[in-house]
Amino acid sequence: MSKFLVFGHQNPDTDAIASSYGWAHLEREVFGRDAEAVALGTPNEETAFALEYFGVTAPRVVESAKAEGVNQVILTDHNEFQQSIADIKEVEVAAVIDHHRVANFETANPLYMRLEPVGSASSIVYRAFKENGVTPPKEVAGLLLSGLISDTLLLKSPTTHATDPQVAAELAEIAGVNL
Repeated sequence: MSKFLVFGHQNPDTDAIASSYGWAHLEREVFGRDAEAVALGTPNEETAFALEYFGVTAPRVVESAKAEGVNQVILTDHNEFQQSIADIKEVEVAAVIDHHRVANFETANPLYMRLEPVGSASSIVYRAFKENGVTPPKEVAGLLLSGLISDTLLLKSPTTHATDPQVAAELAEIAGVNL
């Protein structure tokens, strides 16, 4: 079985890190695949705070999937190749989990692609947990909540979807934090 790298966009924000961490957890624990969340840059201060608060080690930073011996990748919180890993055109994109418009995207093979007009990629990842009948661990829920809160500007952004407040409430309960 080949290993997947799961990552958000370059210059990662909290949603990019949280959604990749959450999706990698799903890949390993629910789908039984070898997946590692990595980052395409050093986490910013906000993200570093969330990682520390929820007791999660920051994902290692990678610049090339091929250099890691990986041929398949999963993109979260982005789909544009110019926002992705340097050698994106040399590997197979196995899946995309995103909440942005699709632009400049083409693959050689079919893939799992989940795009929803919600406030964050973290919202989509949480939905996938629920659809599979799995409650995310406390630290995963906390990171997903952080990604959602960050991308929706405390649920006040115009991009906040009508379902995001309920997702946030459920994640907060699992993570054991108050909104």
